[in-house]
Formats: sequence, C-alpha cells, structure tokens
Amino acid sequence: MICEPVPYCARVSARELGMAGLQACVLAAGKGTRMGGDRPKVLFEANGKTLLGWVLGALSEAGVDSCVVVVGHCKEEVIATLPTGVRWAEQSPQFGTGHAVRCARDSFSDQRSDPLLVTYGDMPLVSPGTYRRLAGIIRAGNADAVMLTVSVPPESRFGRVIRNAGDGVDRVVEYKDATPGERGVSEGNAGVYCFRPAVLWPALEKVGNKNAQGEYYLPDVLPIIISEGGQVLASASDVPGEELGVNTPEDLSLAAKALADRFGVC
Repeated sequence: MICEPVPYCARVSARELGMAGLQACVLAAGKGTRMGGDRPKVLFEANGKTLLGWVLGALSEAGVDSCVVVVGHCKEEVIATLPTGVRWAEQSPQFGTGHAVRCARDSFSDQRSDPLLVTYGDMPLVSPGTYRRLAGIIRAGNADAVMLTVSVPPESRFGRVIRNAGDGVDRVVEYKDATPGERGVSEGNAGVYCFRPAVLWPALEKVGNKNAQGEYYLPDVLPIIISEGGQVLASASDVPGEELGVNTPEDLSLAAKALADRFGVC
C-alpha cells in the first residue's frame, strides 16, 4: 500500500480555519491519444490512484478550498470521480488552455480575491509546497501572475520563457511557434501558474488564437498583463521531475515510480 496525501474531501478548508483562502482550476478535458484506448488520460492510475486524484490531493494539502476541474472528453467518467466539494466546468469544443480556463470563469466567485492556481490533471508530481510557494508570491503582492519554470534541453517540447532586457518575463513561446533561437532557450514553462483573479479574467478575454494550432493559449495572458502594467514573475521548480506531464504509458511508469519513491511503502 502506497502512502498518499489526505483526500481532498477529508480536509478542513483554510477558510474554515480562518486562514487565507486558495482557489484552483485543474485542466482535465483532454483525451490523451498516446495513452491508448478511449479512457480519459487523467483517469489512468499510478499506484492505485488516478492522476487527477493525485493532483487534487496535492492541491488540498496546499490549502485549496475552492476547486474547479475543467472536463471534456468522456466528461461523465471524470465527473463521477470528483470528490465532494470539487466542482466542474465543461470545455466543448476544446480550443486550447486559455479557452479551458475561460470555460471555468463562471464557476469562480467575483467576491473572492484569493490567489488562483491553474494546473493540469495529468501532472501528479507537483508538490503541495510548490503550489503554496506560488500562491505565497501572489499573496505577498509581489506579482499579478507567477509561473513555474524548469531547466530544459534544446530538444524539449516545453514552451520557452522569453525574458526582457531587465531579466523579467516578457512572454512564453510555445515550442511549435518558436524560432530556432527561441528553442535554444533553456528555461521552460512547466504549465503551472498562480494569478490574481482580478487581473487574470479581463486579460483572458483579450487572448487571440493567431498561432500554429489556432488555439487560445493560457500563456498569452502574460504579455497582456505586462502591457497593462502588471507584474509577471517566474519561479524555478526546486522539486526534481515535478514538471512531468503524463502523455504516454512510459510517462505513467515514471510517475508511478516517482510517487512510490516520494511517499514510500506503508
């Protein structure tokens, strides 16, 4: 039996304890064609627990008390696995990560200014500490948006973080849209973010889809936020391998081993 985080629904929320609240949007609408079969990718299991279950457990430990999962492919199967207290929003059709977060917009209250994490349902290795660290940067008022970054080799398919002359974040370029020079940048976008909601929502409405995929990319909110006077920071991961997104059976095996190593055997 593998030790694991406390289930989402079993925790007392930060808000109930009188602490600062924390919100999260989990992107889980994709099919995951490289995994084989028709099962939603986020429902594949690692050590007896779904990928989505691992993500929700980590968010719960980080203090998230308001969580929305964006569903799409085989939505009923995914919805059936959601713990008590976790809401869902549908993305159909699927037009990219920015579109996915926009689909969840109405599920979040305008009355809440708590930091909003955005993460993926197929990234089971992101630690609760990482989520807390990103949220802490927003709470401290040091940024309007913060993104998790990792060091990547030139052949990596991760989007590249392009810095400005002052070494701040200028934009993120998806690999398919990057020039050869941009692909040589060694700082990659891990795909995990935290935002001030009051800044995120209006910026999302301005994101376009003039790119190789014809999709609305979530990272495209960053230059919009910057152009309107906002601050965007990058925070490097300090947990080796936590940026792993499960896209293939080989990735699933790697994730299962890493989780076993992290939590040990009861």
